[in-house]
Amino acid sequence: MNLQVRKGYYAPAHAANPADQAKQAIEEAFFSRDEIRDLPAVLQTQYFKSDNGDVRLSATAEVDVKKLAFHKEGDRNRNDLTVVTGLFDSDGNYVGGAQKIVEMRLLDQTLEKHFNSGIAVKSSFAVHSGRYVVRMVVRDSEGELMSAESSLVEIP
Repeated sequence: MNLQVRKGYYAPAHAANPADQAKQAIEEAFFSRDEIRDLPAVLQTQYFKSDNGDVRLSATAEVDVKKLAFHKEGDRNRNDLTVVTGLFDSDGNYVGGAQKIVEMRLLDQTLEKHFNSGIAVKSSFAVHSGRYVVRMVVRDSEGELMSAESSLVEIP
């Protein structure tokens, strides 16, 4: 018998329950640089300078609900979106982030209205001048689809 061993290898941990699996999938997508386009979501960024010199960076995840699967609960259509938005400096160091969970319990008529407009989830960060990478991950609870996107922002 011949055995080969490699230093530094660790088997990936597999989460036991679906909630932990979803959390792990979001975390892996967030700290990755890969783009995922399973879910129709777009990241938009914009910064604002106030008169006193403070700068706020706004990141908005716009999700097209037409492609989302909804679960019918009585007269409501159900799906939860988890939106994680974070900021990295020019060296790739994590600066800060926010996680928002959008619990959608929509009547048929409200869902039809959102078919045309979509859903926007906004996060805001206080920043200084410099280059930043904004990272967004969106995951839905029903279809378990995910979107991950990055955007480079330079604050003068």
